[in-house]
Amino acid sequence: MKLNHVTKKGDGELNEDSLIINERISLFGVADGVSSLVPFKSEDNLTGGYIASNMAKTYLETLTSTEHDLRYGLSKINECLYEKMKENRIDSNRKEQLWGTALAAVCLSEKGLEYIQTGDCMILAVYQTGEVRPLTRLQVEHLEHTAIEKWKRCIQEGMNKKDDIMPYVKEILIANRQLSNTDKGYGVLNGEPEAIDYVEYGKINRAGLKHLILLTDGLFPPSEVIIPEGRPYWHHVAMSILENGIEQYADELIQLEETDSECIAYPRFKKSDDKAGIVIHF
Repeated sequence: MKLNHVTKKGDGELNEDSLIINERISLFGVADGVSSLVPFKSEDNLTGGYIASNMAKTYLETLTSTEHDLRYGLSKINECLYEKMKENRIDSNRKEQLWGTALAAVCLSEKGLEYIQTGDCMILAVYQTGEVRPLTRLQVEHLEHTAIEKWKRCIQEGMNKKDDIMPYVKEILIANRQLSNTDKGYGVLNGEPEAIDYVEYGKINRAGLKHLILLTDGLFPPSEVIIPEGRPYWHHVAMSILENGIEQYADELIQLEETDSECIAYPRFKKSDDKAGIVIHF
C-alpha cells in the first residue's frame, strides 16, 4: 500500500481542512472545518472550523484499536465539539453560531474496508477495471444549487465582482445553515445530537480495488470544466488525480481558480477553498 496526500490553504486566514492519517490502525480521512456565520475566534486566535476539523483529526489519529466502529468515533467527536462550544459560550440553539466539520474516513482491513461520511467530503473507489465508484454523495448539493443559480442570475444581470454578488446570495447561505442535521438539509458534525443520524457509513470488500481517493470540496473542479469532455464528473476527477498525482492536480486547480478571481467564469462562493486529499494505492 502506498499513500499520497495534499493539503493547501484557500482564501482564509487558516487552513480549516485537515488530513487524518493513522497508519497504526489503517485509518485515513479528510475533514473540512465549518466556521460559524457569527464571527468567532478562540483565545488562541483560531476559527471554529479550524478547531473542529483538528479535533476530528486528533481524535481519530490517536485511536489505537478498532474495537469500536467509525460511527462510534464520530459520535465521540460530535460530543467533544458540543463541550468545546459550551466552553466558548456558544449558544447551541442558534445554528448560525455553531461550528463543526464535514468528514470522510476509511478504516482498512485485510479483506475490506469500513467507510463513513458527513457533509460534502467524498470517497471514490477505483477498480482494476477502471470503474470509479463513489461511496458517498454530496449531502449539501441540493442546497448549494439554489445559491449558485442565484449567483448566475446576478452575473446575467451584469454583476462581475464577487463582493457585489455575495450580499444577494448570503441570505440563502444563512437559511441553508438552519437545515443542518435535518431531513431537508444535510449532515455535519456540529455538536447537535441529531448529527449522527445524518452520518452515512458502510462496508465494502477489497476485491479488485486498486485506489481509494478521499477529498474535501476544495478539490472538486468546476463542473463547467468537465462537462464539455463528456466524462462522468467523478470519473474525470479520479482519472485526473491518478494521471497527474494529487499534488499536481491541486496546483493546477489553484491555477485555474487564479484565472477567475471574481468567480464569474466558474460560479462559486470564494476564489479558492481550503483543500485536503488522500490517495491510497493498493
